[in-house]
Parts: sequence; C-alpha cells; structure tokens
Amino acid sequence: MASRSLLATARIGRTHGLDGFVRVESLSGEYDHLADLDKAKIRTKDGRHLDVEIEDVAERAGSFMMRFKGYESPEKAKFLSGGVMYVTRDRAPALEEGEFYVADLFGLDMILEDGTSVGKIVSVSEGAQSLLLQVDDGNGRIFLVPYMKPFVGDIDFAANTMILMMKELAEA
Repeated sequence: MASRSLLATARIGRTHGLDGFVRVESLSGEYDHLADLDKAKIRTKDGRHLDVEIEDVAERAGSFMMRFKGYESPEKAKFLSGGVMYVTRDRAPALEEGEFYVADLFGLDMILEDGTSVGKIVSVSEGAQSLLLQVDDGNGRIFLVPYMKPFVGDIDFAANTMILMMKELAEA
C-alpha cells in the first residue's frame, strides 16, 4: 500500500457504542476532509488491506467517529481498531504554498551541495524535535538525518532531490 498516490490520513481507534462506530484520529489534525469521505483504504493492524465505504460520521463526546459498511456492530468494527486509513491525494487536505506531504519525501535522492548523491530517503519517523529521515547509501548502510536546518537544505521535487547540508552525517 506504500504508494505516493495514497496518503495515510487517520488512525482508527477503539469502538464506541453499539452501532459499529470507531474513533478516528486525523494524522494532520484536520477533520473536514474526513467528514466528506465516502470511501477509503484501511491497512489493518495485522497487515491486511481493505477497501471500505464510509456509512456515517459523527462527533460524540469530543471525538470524531466513523462507521464503515459491513462493520456495523462493535464486534465487527473492533477488527478495524489499530488500523491506518489511507485516501487518494485528491481527497486529502489541501496544501498551502510550500507545504508537502511526508509521503513525498520517500525516494528523494539526498545530495550534497555539489550534486553528489549520498543515498535515497527510504523511511521517515518521528523524532523528539523533528522528523528523522532514514537514508540508504546504496551500500547496505542506513544513516539518519534530522529534518531541520542546519542538517538539510532545499528540496527540489521536480529533480527528486534534497540537499544534505552536513555531509558528516553521511560519512559516519
């Protein structure tokens, strides 16, 4: 399911009530786009990929909730708990000028200022102060780069590159 056309948009939480609703936590903090969805894909906690239809959305007790067709009971809906919901880019929240999705970082070529490639971004994880970019140098070594100045420079999505400002991170 790791595709640049699909974006992780929410985590599926525990069930709520007797009608098959599950709590849904937006990964972006925005919920308007979730309320407008009629379908999505879910990767369950056991790794299955499901195409789902959204039957109903509700806000109860300060939580955003969804009910999916075919999962209208707490017992059935529990199967979705712990999953991640994916949507197509056209159904994701709109981006402002200069913004991008974390998924857009995957596969970027990490280069030095002189254009020398030091590897490709293969994973992104949450760090204490910033995202941590995991870069594969192509020789079996992975190194981490904090996504913040002074470690990284400009991203050029057209050229599929990101500049590594501290080449020492690639040399360790």
